[in-house]
Amino acid sequence: MAVTQTPRCVELPHGGGHYVLANARVPQGCVEGGVPASTHVCVDNLAELDIEVKGGQVAALYPAGGAAQHTSARRVDLRGKMVLPTFADLHTHIDKGHTTERSRNPDGSLSGADRSTARDAAFWDESDVCRRMDFSLRCAYAHGTSALRTHLINMTPKQTQLTWPAFSRLRAKWAGRVELQAVSLVVLSFFRDAAAAAALADLVAAHGGILGAAVCCAEKGGDPSDDWTTCEGDRDELLDRIFTLAKERDLDLDFHTDENGNELARGLRYVAQKAVQHGYQGRVVCGHCCSLAFQPPDELAATLEVVRRAGVTVVSLPLVNQWTQDRSHCGGRTPRWRGVTLLHELRAAGIPTAISSDNVRDQFYAYGDLDMLEVFTQSCRMAHLDRPYGDWPQAVTSIPADAMHLPQHGRIAVGLPANLVVFRGRRFSELLSRPQYDRVVVRDGAPLQVALPSYEELDYVPQAIKTGGWPQAVPYCLPTVLPGRAPHGGWCPARAQPATPPVTASLIVTSAPLPSHPRPLQATCLCCQWIMRQMERPW
Repeated sequence: MAVTQTPRCVELPHGGGHYVLANARVPQGCVEGGVPASTHVCVDNLAELDIEVKGGQVAALYPAGGAAQHTSARRVDLRGKMVLPTFADLHTHIDKGHTTERSRNPDGSLSGADRSTARDAAFWDESDVCRRMDFSLRCAYAHGTSALRTHLINMTPKQTQLTWPAFSRLRAKWAGRVELQAVSLVVLSFFRDAAAAAALADLVAAHGGILGAAVCCAEKGGDPSDDWTTCEGDRDELLDRIFTLAKERDLDLDFHTDENGNELARGLRYVAQKAVQHGYQGRVVCGHCCSLAFQPPDELAATLEVVRRAGVTVVSLPLVNQWTQDRSHCGGRTPRWRGVTLLHELRAAGIPTAISSDNVRDQFYAYGDLDMLEVFTQSCRMAHLDRPYGDWPQAVTSIPADAMHLPQHGRIAVGLPANLVVFRGRRFSELLSRPQYDRVVVRDGAPLQVALPSYEELDYVPQAIKTGGWPQAVPYCLPTVLPGRAPHGGWCPARAQPATPPVTASLIVTSAPLPSHPRPLQATCLCCQWIMRQMERPW
């Protein structure tokens, strides 16, 4: 099932073939090797080009109006519409995606997200994980992403056993459409168990993945009391172990660092120092890095210098960090800071800096659709990436693609695949003002004929609910129901008071058709509404 799309911003030859995208406007930094001589570059560094497409590749680039002198191919006049290369999304969590309604984060905090995610893991099985991950990839693909890296939560044996086979299965399924990569996600203290650490590294290597860890990344990250991600007493030893495991298996590294507003959270610096010591320059990514915004000038300068020398790519996650950060005082308090790392300072220091989606519709962020244009749009507004826009479009295209070692992604160049996104917007003020749902995604020269999947596809019943395991999974949010037994009547545990209409349903978990019940449960809690919608369907 798919959502009906609005008319496209331009009609391209079905199946591709040989044609010219005439009068396109392309961010100059997205053109590999520079634009042709005499190309007019207008406001906001937009190059006006004719793009010749042939055999699925970019055959030639000409100054706008110049293609007619060199080719008789069909001409599609874009009239100044913007064209970008397809996106690369460097930091996501599609294994957890689309779970927010069944295991809500009660306060929106980082710690609340951790607890809610742990509860939701009771729902996970092979079918559930694969269906949600595939749904996410379909969204990303339709929006114009051609490369995506996901972190896979490996905090329990069950999660590890489910996520890596699901990743390998989906990587094969999506090959040639979305280049999928995966990172193991555990806390730093996990590496105290040398045998378990080696086993995880072996598993990652067997699946062609990336080794990862969370460093100084809890709400109290950087504080000696945080023995999960800061590990004050043995941090150096644990980081050495991670780098050694990676070097022995030729694995790249990808860390969650400093996802908080604590001045003493300096995981980014610790990781960069180890990258230099181990000669691992250019093979490390660090995400979040929020606490940079709180470091004194001298500490900040020292951190930026070692990160530059280490060749670490920093990926900022503005949408998620502005949602989770500064929630330590819950209950009607307006946040005082945006949660975004120092994007301008990082770029000025010569550090490759990317922007990515992070979480989507889960306990860490209840929104999002893996639409990198939305990510870029909101990042421009939150981090002031617009005066000038400069090379910031590369933060969602070529820079993350380079960190993923995908030199053919995220850029436009003669001889590369014609993987493009055509937008109705003709300049940034238009591009970033509307959602551009009528965009045309071009893959290997041909326009995609796909639509976004419908959320109704996610209205399935996880096996844990069918077997009655879910009351333990979500103890405070869903009614207490056991197989073949009716719930207590008229109460919604999420409200801790008698619930009210409009939703009414009989809740009896059984594999047989549902009988009527004289004491139906009424609820306004969205989680209860969700489960009751499922109960109305025959299994």
